[in-house]
Amino acid sequence: MLLGLCLLLLLHGARAAFTEQLTLRPLPAINQVLGHFAFSVDETSSRNGASLFPNVLRQILEKHDAESLHLTFSVGRYADWRYGSAQSFNSSNAPFGTRLQVALRGDKDLQLRWRGITSELGGIFSASLNQMDETVVTGLMAGSIPQELGAFPTTKANPALVFLHGSLAREELCTENLTPWLKMLPCRAISGLGALIDPINAVSGEYLSLSLFAERSRDGNWRLRQHLTMVQSPSKLNRLRWSLGSLFFANDQPNVDIAACPLAEESVIHTEGMVSSDVVTTDLRKQPVSLSTSWFEGWKLAAEEAASQSSYKAQQNVVSAHRFVTGYGQVRGGIAVQLKNNHPSCGMRLTYHDVIPWYLRMYFHTFRATAGGSEQKAQELIEEFDFVPAELRGRPNQLRLKAYLPANTTLIFSLQMEKAFLRLSEHPPDANRGFDIASGIATFDVVRDATEGCKEAEAHFTTTLFTEPLLVPLPTPDFSMPYNVITMTSTVVAFFVGTMLNALLRKAPRLKQMMTSNPNK
Repeated sequence: MLLGLCLLLLLHGARAAFTEQLTLRPLPAINQVLGHFAFSVDETSSRNGASLFPNVLRQILEKHDAESLHLTFSVGRYADWRYGSAQSFNSSNAPFGTRLQVALRGDKDLQLRWRGITSELGGIFSASLNQMDETVVTGLMAGSIPQELGAFPTTKANPALVFLHGSLAREELCTENLTPWLKMLPCRAISGLGALIDPINAVSGEYLSLSLFAERSRDGNWRLRQHLTMVQSPSKLNRLRWSLGSLFFANDQPNVDIAACPLAEESVIHTEGMVSSDVVTTDLRKQPVSLSTSWFEGWKLAAEEAASQSSYKAQQNVVSAHRFVTGYGQVRGGIAVQLKNNHPSCGMRLTYHDVIPWYLRMYFHTFRATAGGSEQKAQELIEEFDFVPAELRGRPNQLRLKAYLPANTTLIFSLQMEKAFLRLSEHPPDANRGFDIASGIATFDVVRDATEGCKEAEAHFTTTLFTEPLLVPLPTPDFSMPYNVITMTSTVVAFFVGTMLNALLRKAPRLKQMMTSNPNK
């Protein structure tokens, strides 16, 4: 407490504001609970050296002259029909794997600055971000905005900034990534809502998403947004009588109170689905919460559980985006994308963006689209289809599709491709497993000139969706061939050298003595 008071006095001149929020959402249809943590820091430049903004992030932004960076880790795929809409969290969900988005000031030494940022962030978060080279990094296409690539909601298009985007679908989220993220909180995991985050228990859940957004403005303001979304199972013995301790920790916790972080101006827990109100707010600055208290008995689950289990999926599945690999074999194939608008009365504006590595040689002239089984209807709905072909062992393929989807409409489009033969050194470990392709990004916007009900519908579904990552088999060489060649060559060399040594070094008299030593011959 004394340390917190000292920091408050130092930070008073820096005009720093720190808030922390936790949203708890019951998911009765799948017997899970969703927890969304949101931490925010807003401050101006400080002359006395005290700051809530992590110094390591400040140095990265200043060293590489970056306006902002957005780093996400995710395990699992967010689905509205399972977890509800993510729009209420004021942040988009994240694709499977790792994603980094950076807004750089100026276009000088872009590759060098990108490599510096990925190397430093990779060292901080113990992640293989250095694998985000020029073969997976893309910028904005002509006429695009950062939100089409799933950027942080507050990111704005600026002609003076260069927006770069890179993804690694194979990168896993583990406790080594979560620990440095927790250390960037002003109170870390010692007090406040950060004390509820147990790295070991968090990675064992059904879904886990971790994000970090850092931004500096030209007027000297610094912004930090840290979000963590997890889906956990409540107490299996009696799920209507579970506590914060049984939800967020793997082992039983003592009767400890969770109080607000001393540096927080706001520390609240929002609980959805209560009997008294749709959302009940608990202010930790006024009263701490015990880990062992069963304070969620007011949920209106017991009376409505049967009805919610039958209607939950139908109410939440408003839009969807899926991507598939077509064809068979290791030489040729294709990619198909299915985009659905299941709303009964509202039309949607759709933007789909995809990044495909260079070793999948896309035949863009084979583009074919259908809507309700009709190609003519699809041509009427599609407004734009742009693409940028890949370079050999360089930039990836990019494609962007804009269309209008009426109510209850499904749009399917496909492209053919050829799989390239890679060098032996270009194959990843366990190459026979296949190559991971990062998720595509679909953005849905409700038509603004629609009815009043359609204008309000956008808050009830996630507007930015990520497709499934693809696992594509490529032609692979016989990795045992070098071993076979080495074995055969060593055998031939040993036989030849042994024969030559015997012929050159073995003495003839000794051979004659050996031949005449037997009197019977």
